[in-house]
Amino acid sequence: MRQLASQPVERSVELANCPPGPVGLEPGASQAQATTAWPAPLDVHPNPWNEQDLARRLCHVLDIAQQAVKRLAPNGYTDSVEPGNNVRPEKVISETALLLVAASGAAEHDDVRAHVEKVAQLLIFHARSERMLLGACLEPALALDFAQAHVCLHRLGYHDPAFDKLLRKSLHSQARFGHERVPHRMLEQEWLMNGCKRPRPSSLKRTPRAALNSVLNHPMDLLNGSRDDIYAFTHALIYATDFNLYPHRLPREKAVILAEAEVALARCLDEQDYDLAAEVLLAWPLTGKSWSAAAAFGFQVLARVEDEAGFLPAPSTRLERLNSLQGSERRAYLLATAYHTVYVMGLLCAAALQPGRTPPLEISTRGVRNGSASAILQFLELDDRKAHWRVDFDRLKDRERDAIAGLLLNIALRRKAVQRDFGALHKLLEIAYVLGLAGTPAASQAAELLERVASVSRWSAPRSV
Repeated sequence: MRQLASQPVERSVELANCPPGPVGLEPGASQAQATTAWPAPLDVHPNPWNEQDLARRLCHVLDIAQQAVKRLAPNGYTDSVEPGNNVRPEKVISETALLLVAASGAAEHDDVRAHVEKVAQLLIFHARSERMLLGACLEPALALDFAQAHVCLHRLGYHDPAFDKLLRKSLHSQARFGHERVPHRMLEQEWLMNGCKRPRPSSLKRTPRAALNSVLNHPMDLLNGSRDDIYAFTHALIYATDFNLYPHRLPREKAVILAEAEVALARCLDEQDYDLAAEVLLAWPLTGKSWSAAAAFGFQVLARVEDEAGFLPAPSTRLERLNSLQGSERRAYLLATAYHTVYVMGLLCAAALQPGRTPPLEISTRGVRNGSASAILQFLELDDRKAHWRVDFDRLKDRERDAIAGLLLNIALRRKAVQRDFGALHKLLEIAYVLGLAGTPAASQAAELLERVASVSRWSAPRSV
């Protein structure tokens, strides 16, 4: 798009003052009280989520992005009490630009397009500031990292030939490749280079070399892996698909990738890691596959939590600390600790607004086995722990609960593996086999885990005599 249409929107949102309710927004143009969904393509659920609601949520995120640029882009945020909350300005600037690229895929919605235009105009100064230019100049191996926001703006039609010329000097320097990167970061670099070249869709059908070495091409450790493993998975998928704007071919079958995504989603929901849960949910709209029952349920949880809090909450935002602050300090703390999770919800809504990617409003109950949810739920209730997802689960009808029995199984397998309760793990696999749920990546890895544990037990038994 050469230039995004600009239309004034008279509304500002103070994140710190967002009341509980529909995303914390005062009624406005992007919060129209429509109840009729847009016409859905034939390959999506017959009763999709209301697109106007998705657009409203995305516009709310873009409103918060304006605040982030104004308050955090100049100098970032420094937290003397909890240094882990420190935010560098480059991070805010780059992530805001990434959000704009994602939102541009939903620019057919006038309000979204106007919001993207407004944020982009604010971001240009910071994206092409002397700080960013000097960073790309002095550290050529990190040139694209400093230039990420510039590249994203370039893709949106905001060009700067002078910045391009200086960037090319760094990209042609001897030290250009002098920084070691893991595969998903290599994919990010390739994604940025493609953004510089503005390639045509026909030139991007191959599978990126970095994707072959990434977790997109190799199964994750779904039971004992780290949070960073899931982060690598979600980011590799983002860069490989390019938000469906110019997607690459994925290294494995989409169904296989989504089966692993379901396990990762179960973990994130159970740990109330909504930042990562929203990133995992991107797997469905970014691959163009129909939303599974588990994914549809996950989106319902995130939307409900967002509606109640006014924004999607982040684990780094401490309510005790927040309540101890006032005025500008409170607003800065909340914005710095929560903006990233808020942005991820924006990425998800933007992807869901693309044709054929909208999540279903209701959970499909086709082919479910009655009583399967209750058979697995007994293992979860033994933990005497209730995550937020239980609120949404308790509201479901019996058949809808049975439809997400696979999600419950993934949660239970993960919990028991972490607890090293191998007896319960074995019982879960027996029940999963009877219910026809054993053909999943988590169940397969759990069976392998039990085999390894049994081997260790046999090996160590004689040594203990």
